[in-house]
Amino acid sequence: MAQIKYIKDLYENEEASLREICRVTGHSFETVRKYAYQENWSEDNLPDIEPQSYPVLQDFIPIIDKWLEEDRKAPRKQRHTVMRIYHRLCDEHGFTGCYSTVKKYVRKKKYVMKTLSAGYLPLEHPKGWGQVDFGLAEGEWAATGERFPFYALTISFPGSNNGVTQAFPSQNQECLLEGMKRIFEHIGGVPPRLRFDNMTTAVAQVLKDGERVLTDGFTRFMLHYRFQADFCNPDSGNEKGNVENKVGYSRRNAFVPVPVITSFEEFNEQLLEWCEKDADRLHYKHKVPIRELWEEDKAALLELPQYPFSVFRYTTLTVSKTGFATIETNKYGLSPMLAGEKVQAKIFYDHV
Repeated sequence: MAQIKYIKDLYENEEASLREICRVTGHSFETVRKYAYQENWSEDNLPDIEPQSYPVLQDFIPIIDKWLEEDRKAPRKQRHTVMRIYHRLCDEHGFTGCYSTVKKYVRKKKYVMKTLSAGYLPLEHPKGWGQVDFGLAEGEWAATGERFPFYALTISFPGSNNGVTQAFPSQNQECLLEGMKRIFEHIGGVPPRLRFDNMTTAVAQVLKDGERVLTDGFTRFMLHYRFQADFCNPDSGNEKGNVENKVGYSRRNAFVPVPVITSFEEFNEQLLEWCEKDADRLHYKHKVPIRELWEEDKAALLELPQYPFSVFRYTTLTVSKTGFATIETNKYGLSPMLAGEKVQAKIFYDHV
């Protein structure tokens, strides 16, 4: 999966050609083409790009910049080529200059955009970037009155202080991915970059040099929705302080008094309504409704993919002598006649 992600990164983010990716990775052209095109996964001295360097193009540079910024949110196959930019400038804005002038500017502008998007810890919060975390809370089953723990997944957006929360019975990988998928669909887009702690559902191993080996399921989810993931240093939850605060805020407000839950499906719909209402309160610093600031974050989201991601996993189990198969801490009765046999289980967040 790491090699597949590398191919996709080279194609989507580095805009390398298929032939170039073949040379870099050593994979065949057919393999590179397969993963580069796949959409369903169920230098210190920057170039001079000041307008005065392009006297003929000067008045059109803000238009080109706007198109290139919008391209960040679009699939690569639907991004502007230089030729398309040139034709649009001529047809829609009356540009009379030559193609080579446009080509020169676009090439340098893309170089600058790629350089500025390289990994760093920003002092300001870029629009659309988010943070992710689980928080523990307690609920009460409506049918029995029994108290039970549940886990609230929150994605917060430090730029606007908006946040969206969904509740799950566990914090396993199926719950993480299902929650993120639901939140993406609710907000109508995908944050271009998300920050996580080193949760085992996403990170299989933290290497000595700080690099992460990601789990296959999380990597497929990243590829499908095209977002980039950053991870905190070990034991450094302060590096995602906004979502830590948002988790606590939700616990003190959305979950007080202790919520009576009929089903997680119904409860999550109620949580989405609560989050929408909460966005009407004033931002703690800017003193304007969070909803107004959220519009700027929302404009920077990536487009949702054509196909929704199917959140489940297969696992192989061995049936016990008494005819049970165990998944995590739950036992599922099969038949004693299958004792010792291998069986396949398809696991969703709420059922098997």
